Amino acid sequence: MTFDRRRFMQLGALSLFASRASAAQATVVGRHRARELGINIGRLPPGALNAITDVPGVEVGHSTIISGHGALEVGKGPVRTGVTAIWPHRNIAVEFLACGVDAPNGNGELSGMLQARNLGILNSPICLTNTSSVGMVYDTLQSLQPNDDLPPGRPVVGETWDAELNDTIGRHVSEAHVNEALDSANSGPVAEGAVGGGTGMICYEYKGGIGSASRRIDTAGATHHVGALVQANHGSRELLRIDGVPVGAELIKLGEPKVIPELNSILMIIATDAPFLPHQLQRLARRATHGLARTGSISGNASGDFTLAFSTANRIPRESFYRGAPYQMQSIEQFSIYPYLEAVSEAVEEAIINALFMAEGMTGVNGNHVPALPLTETLEIMNRHRRPPGNIDD
Repeated sequence: MTFDRRRFMQLGALSLFASRASAAQATVVGRHRARELGINIGRLPPGALNAITDVPGVEVGHSTIISGHGALEVGKGPVRTGVTAIWPHRNIAVEFLACGVDAPNGNGELSGMLQARNLGILNSPICLTNTSSVGMVYDTLQSLQPNDDLPPGRPVVGETWDAELNDTIGRHVSEAHVNEALDSANSGPVAEGAVGGGTGMICYEYKGGIGSASRRIDTAGATHHVGALVQANHGSRELLRIDGVPVGAELIKLGEPKVIPELNSILMIIATDAPFLPHQLQRLARRATHGLARTGSISGNASGDFTLAFSTANRIPRESFYRGAPYQMQSIEQFSIYPYLEAVSEAVEEAIINALFMAEGMTGVNGNHVPALPLTETLEIMNRHRRPPGNIDD
């Protein structure tokens, strides 16, 4: 028998695929991030943590509020909500950063967006919460601003609607919760799923919430990171796609309870340590929509989809900015932006999938239950749609 190296390699690849498929069809215990289950989205490598905190200086913290069961009593509960805080860097109130924003559909709120669009600066921590708590969070962030003769910064607070599970109108987020999220923030792995501002959120009719991912870019002798953090509360189940596979359309056949995706939205925060100017960061912010679309979203009529992108590379002194003194900013060469655009799209796509994969099912107001994405069935569906590498007949 003649040894055919090419045929041997092809058969080896088929064997490897088969073993992976068998492993995937085993019952998945607990919640896991996408890459832990062999789902590697995109082409670019992730950072060490595969999170927005791979960008040096960026820190994330949460305050999660869960209490009560049964029928809704406005002002009493049940409560399923919280706050997620992102520090672009700890001295943001006096050393501003360049930023850009985008809103493919605007049925929601991201405070500070007009300042970001017109002045191109970020001068506040970023907090994500539920719709009715924007005012409380804004007030708390405002108190962190310097008290002098210069204009105060504009707090950045984003919201999504969590009333399917939470007593949203009861406004249970307090100043203490905001401070807990800010004070607990750190540069390590980001807690994901039903935590912080994502506690009561729903994604593609499954339990959603907070997700994060990052990409590493090695170019021109430098290494940069692009990180994404999302508060995912959007989408119809039949549209869900994971790494290109139409998972949602097949999961519907399982006959799980259908959650009506009303007032569904997503907040997307992009960070990078690459030097960019505000107009370039606006271009990055727009690419978040590409990652969102790759998971199946169409930014529906009632959706509030907001993106804020910032760079940590240029520090803008507050005194110089407001008093008209000169300061310097650096930028990458304009035509070197391509891999960063790709990185944003990939990181947002994976962050959304991580939110779904990490979130536990939850029961909230009036006994409403939102199931977790079934990971075992999801991986089985993905294996059925994938083909083994190579073709032994060619």
